[in-house]
Amino acid sequence: MAISKGDHNLLSYISVATLVLCARVAGADPLPLWEIESGGNRLLIMGSVHFLRSGDYPLPAEIEAAYENANRLVMEIDMDDLDPAKAQAMMTDMGVSKTGSLSQVIGEESYAEAKKLAGPIGIPLNLFDSFEPWFAALSISQLRMIQLGFDPAWGVEAQLTQRAQRDGKGISGLETLEEQLGFMDTLDIDTQRLFLLESLREANEVDEEINTVVRAWKSGDTDTLETMLLDGLAKAPNLYDALLVERNRNWVAKIAQLTQSPDDILIVVGAMHLVGDSSVLAMLEDRGIGSRQIRGD
Repeated sequence: MAISKGDHNLLSYISVATLVLCARVAGADPLPLWEIESGGNRLLIMGSVHFLRSGDYPLPAEIEAAYENANRLVMEIDMDDLDPAKAQAMMTDMGVSKTGSLSQVIGEESYAEAKKLAGPIGIPLNLFDSFEPWFAALSISQLRMIQLGFDPAWGVEAQLTQRAQRDGKGISGLETLEEQLGFMDTLDIDTQRLFLLESLREANEVDEEINTVVRAWKSGDTDTLETMLLDGLAKAPNLYDALLVERNRNWVAKIAQLTQSPDDILIVVGAMHLVGDSSVLAMLEDRGIGSRQIRGD
């Protein structure tokens, strides 16, 4: 997930004013979209879902307006310049185990539990025997979403990247792909083991929960999103710190700089980064940078 010259400047201003007005209407429904206090530019941050279905579109009009009125986009990583082949090669290279097979790394007892959890969802665990637990966890979560009809090509970032490329809007990243993968690749083995087992447990339950997550995301229901997205991570504090807290802290420093940009910017990050006590929004608040949730009709 640009303000043009000439007459379109007036149209853009009217659109932004309309968006603000809608946000202030009493009883209007919240959206996964927040306006961040800035030094003069308009800075919006949107919580995204990385896997969606074609039927989950169109997005609400206020989100469409947020994209249309942004000069440029900022995402977790720079999707515009990401080479899929190089990205896959990097991920595979980092994910290959250097210390033994998956069963050797996590232990026979945990491997047996993981294999038992993988059976009902039809994902052979031996596919990942040569990889590190974090890579197996990430891959299983993605494969399970695809099994259920969700597609990364319909994810918010992928769709907005296509539009931005077509519309000539720049995209930049809050971190590089190597940095993003590095947060997982440097996890200690016990945390990686917990990551794999929790991912498998969630994969067995996600078919019953995913529609609730998507509905909560569309309606900006932060309480439900916090419960659904963060409860599993809470069982592994080291994983929670590495995947959320540390990354959020790094992003907040960069987002704070964006408040002084001359551009109107739409920031797009995973919805789980915008809920909970250690969210990006909470960390911005700690820096004295407030935010307010946008509401729709």
